[in-house]
Amino acid sequence: MIKSADQELYDALFANLMVSNTVYHKIPPPNTKYPYIHMGTFYNDINPTKDKYMGKVNTTLNVWGVERIDVSNLCELILEVSRKINVIGRFKWLCNLKNARYRIIQDNSTEEKLFHGVVEMEFKYMEV
Repeated sequence: MIKSADQELYDALFANLMVSNTVYHKIPPPNTKYPYIHMGTFYNDINPTKDKYMGKVNTTLNVWGVERIDVSNLCELILEVSRKINVIGRFKWLCNLKNARYRIIQDNSTEEKLFHGVVEMEFKYMEV
């Protein structure tokens, strides 16, 4: 089965981040240890031409932790891993670092004081 562009990117990011971190496809159970990465939204903007399948995927990944430095380091790691993605399956990729950003927000939705990192990136792709 042929994967869509956004699924190829999702799988590559998940696998590369999972090597040394805790990464979840969905919101983890309540007593999960911090810090962790939650794979957020992936928005595929397809722009096919007559000869090539191309477009861009906008992503949002979430980082949760008790210590701000842990959240900040994981946000930076996500950007570093993303920058290294080049060719996956049938697509060539480029992380548009000019449109990559993250913010760290204090979260008080639980009894424990948390920091929430929100990493937003744009990837351009073209069929190889």
